[in-house]
Amino acid sequence: MSEKPIRILIAENQPDNRTLLRTIIENRSDIELVAAASNGLELLTLTTRLKPQAIFIDIEMPEMDGMTAAKKLISNDEDLIIVFVTNRPDFAVQAFEISSFDYILRPFTPERVEKTLQRIHTLLAERNLNKQKLANVFKSADKLYIKSGHEFHFIDINKIFCVEKDGRKTVIQTIDNKYETHEPITELEKRLDTINFFRSHKCYLINLKMVEKIIPWGDNSHLVKFFGSEKDALIARSKVKMLYELLEISSNPQSS
Repeated sequence: MSEKPIRILIAENQPDNRTLLRTIIENRSDIELVAAASNGLELLTLTTRLKPQAIFIDIEMPEMDGMTAAKKLISNDEDLIIVFVTNRPDFAVQAFEISSFDYILRPFTPERVEKTLQRIHTLLAERNLNKQKLANVFKSADKLYIKSGHEFHFIDINKIFCVEKDGRKTVIQTIDNKYETHEPITELEKRLDTINFFRSHKCYLINLKMVEKIIPWGDNSHLVKFFGSEKDALIARSKVKMLYELLEISSNPQSS
């Protein structure tokens, strides 16, 4: 699969400078120029709407100068790549204090801009590789990751007894802990789609490897007991019948 083009926005109020940058950037097939702003306020609006990955910004612009606009943008998205293109060398220190990616002084050559574009391409390729590595960790068959409040937890799937819907929360019960999340039990069921986990009830997802016994409980459900835990779960009568059929066990207690 081919990589998506890098989305770049230009913010430059001088038409000649804007045209020159546009020509250099549009000459690359791996880049999409999403828009060109002529002032700082337009830059903020277009960035919010179009979500560019990198922005080439002139410092001296009407409505809002480029440095002020860049500070606002980076405060909202620290991954945004900011490249200043200006004839003002005296702002270089401020530019790097806000972690700008590059600072290009006019007059510049096309080769100078090309060098920056190639560096941007390399940086984004590294970010994508790191994201893929992280995604592989999240998709690991032996871990369940959840967000609980402001924390991320990576839970050993083999230690999970059951997952329980509790009002607006979902509770994951493990051998040595319990975790609460607002992620719906149906979503966790998809991510625990293994041979061991079974949706026993609208409010419960159980680890069959942890089940010690199932006993009658009222007219419409059974109680699930787990090895090494006092925590119980429910299994609907229809699901008990399904288990009996899978295990080739008669549901009639009088049958031999």
